[in-house]
Amino acid sequence: MMALSRAVTIVLTGLLLLAGSGCSTGLKLGYNQLERLARWEIDREIDLDAAQKAAFTAEFQALQRWHRQTQLPRYAADLRILASAIERGQPLGSAVDAALAAAEIHGDALWQQAQPGTERLLATLADVQIAEYDRSRRKALDKQARRHADDSPDDRRKHWRREWRDSLDRWIGALNAQQLALLDAAWPREQTLERSPAEQAAVRLARHQRLVAGLASRREPGLLARLTAAADPQEQARSEADRARARALLITLLNAADQGQRDRLQATVQELADDLAQLSRPDSAATATTTAR
Repeated sequence: MMALSRAVTIVLTGLLLLAGSGCSTGLKLGYNQLERLARWEIDREIDLDAAQKAAFTAEFQALQRWHRQTQLPRYAADLRILASAIERGQPLGSAVDAALAAAEIHGDALWQQAQPGTERLLATLADVQIAEYDRSRRKALDKQARRHADDSPDDRRKHWRREWRDSLDRWIGALNAQQLALLDAAWPREQTLERSPAEQAAVRLARHQRLVAGLASRREPGLLARLTAAADPQEQARSEADRARARALLITLLNAADQGQRDRLQATVQELADDLAQLSRPDSAATATTTAR
C-alpha cells in the first residue's frame, strides 16, 4: 500500500517494531510519537498540501484514540495469557502460535477501522501527487533491485539466517545449538522456494503498477476493496504459503527453546503486557500530549 495508507496503519506496525526492540521506554515513547513517524513516512513520497495534512492529523488521531482505548487492553490481555501459558510449561511453539492467531484478529480489526479514513485521504490526492508518488516509488524499487541484483545463493542464505537470528534474539536471546541446526536444516527447502532477486524485483514493481492504476478510481467508494480484488491470485497464494512456512519454522524453533529462553520470553512478554496496559490509560495520552508540547 502506498505511503498514505502505510502511514495510517503505522499504529500497528510501529507498535510491533517497538515491542520487538525489547525496550520498554522505547515502546512508550514511540507509541506516543506514532503520528510524527506516520507524517515522516508520508513526506518521504508525497508532498501534501495544508488541508491534506490537517485531514491526515484528524484521521490519524481518531484512529490512535480508538486503538489506545479498545485495542491496547486486548493486546495486554493476550500477552498475559501467553505469559501464563509459558509459566505453566506449555510447549512454547503452541503457546506463541495461539498468540499469533489472536494478533492476526487484532490486525484485521485495525485495518477495518483504518479503511474509511484511508479512503477519504486517498480521495483528496491530485493527479500530480499520484505521479510524484509513482516516480518516487519506482526510484526506490529500482535502488532496492540494484542493491540485491548480484546476491549469490550464499548471500541470500546468510541474510535469511541473520534475519531469523536477529528477530528471535529480541525475544528469547541467542539461539541454542539445536535451534541453529534446525534453522540450517530448513534452508535447502527454503532456497528451492525462494524467488531470485530479479523475480522479487519484478513482483514488487507489478504490485506497484497495479496500485497506481487502481488509484485512478480513488474518488469512487470501495477503493481498497478494488485494490485487494486486483491483486494477483497466484502471488497472494504464494505469499500465504510463505507466511505459513515461516510460522511453522518459528513454532519448530520455539519448541526447541531451553529454560533460559523460556524465562526470558515470559519476562519480556509480561513487561510488554504491563506497558501496553499503562499506555491504554487516558492519562497516558494526556501525559504524552503535555510532554510533546
